Amino acid sequence: MKALLLTIYPIFMVTALITHVWTVIIAFQVEGFFAGILSLVLPGLSELYWMFKMFGENDLFAYIALVHLILAIPMGMIFSDRK
Repeated sequence: MKALLLTIYPIFMVTALITHVWTVIIAFQVEGFFAGILSLVLPGLSELYWMFKMFGENDLFAYIALVHLILAIPMGMIFSDRK
């Protein structure tokens, strides 16, 4: 399992960055400047918030954010002890 996660880690990081940028764009468009800036500096919380807010409106984003949030747990556990 660890070998698989090591293999997909670079892909995960790139797609997580893309998802975060998408989150910030949604925040700017839906709620305005303050929400966009807040989403920019609080990535995990903002993706969780916007994931729930976008269910039913933008399901593609919601499911991609959900997958990234779920994958972040094992990635964080494995790579937290890496030096």
